[in-house]
Amino acid sequence: MLALVSLDFALPLLMPGDPVTALLGQDALIELDAAERDALLARHGLGGGQPLWQLYLAHLAQLLRFDLGYSIRHGMPVADLLAQHLPWTVLLVACALALALLLGVVLGIEAAFAQGRPMDRALTAATLALDSIPPFALAMGLVMLFAYGLEWLPSNGAMAPFSTRTGMAAWRERAQHLLLPVCAMALPAAAGVFLSARATAVAVRQRTFMDLARAQGTGPFALRYRHLAPNVLAVVLSRLGAVSARLVSGAVYAETVFAYPGINLVLTDAIVKHDYPLVRGALLATGLLLFAMNLLADVLAGRLARRAQRAP
Repeated sequence: MLALVSLDFALPLLMPGDPVTALLGQDALIELDAAERDALLARHGLGGGQPLWQLYLAHLAQLLRFDLGYSIRHGMPVADLLAQHLPWTVLLVACALALALLLGVVLGIEAAFAQGRPMDRALTAATLALDSIPPFALAMGLVMLFAYGLEWLPSNGAMAPFSTRTGMAAWRERAQHLLLPVCAMALPAAAGVFLSARATAVAVRQRTFMDLARAQGTGPFALRYRHLAPNVLAVVLSRLGAVSARLVSGAVYAETVFAYPGINLVLTDAIVKHDYPLVRGALLATGLLLFAMNLLADVLAGRLARRAQRAP
């Protein structure tokens, strides 16, 4: 956690560009002397002649007060901006993670049961090809095909502009806007899950409890998803750190291409506009989201692993 906070403090200071220019513009700089410039920087926690260690301690004290500062560009507390945009990113990442796990585990198990046959080869080749496509290219391809070509789904935003729908109609509209960015994030991540799930399923198929289940006349579906799937899912969840990092980083491309109003869209705009307090707040929120995902995965993996150990 301290490493995350330290990185959150250091990265904005390493960004290129002049923060005073970003604050006031080129013309206003003519009217500032060195003392006024330092005072302006100090007010926003960006230096102003203060030693680096003092800035770092002030940053820690600010975080301990749950104070993320004020956005330079938006003129409002960073915490309020994050409260508006973070839920959209959480929804996007959670849906993409669920879809990636579902596709990767199911297809991995099916490929393991078809080991060496055309279905196994086709699934493995397809996932490897999908894994090699750059995220932004996949997102743009989905937009061109399903939004502009077939016109099945909306191309941007979380809802239609000036939408007045409520209740189930509003949720259906949100789901339609969510589908393309979720697929753009989940499909490459599912490729990595597939390879891990397939390798695990091939190994677990040889265990004694699977032979016993077959001897008892267990059907194909129950054999795959009642006996085998929990063991495969435990291994997949134990390696979820890489998948989570990939999804969180992929959200940057998805939110940018689809203009989805999540925290990464705010972060990219803050970087361009040199809104340093907002950059720090968004980076911290993204890091905490990734930390929470890994913690949840560890808890679930531990429970599934204990169940797998009880199997013969």
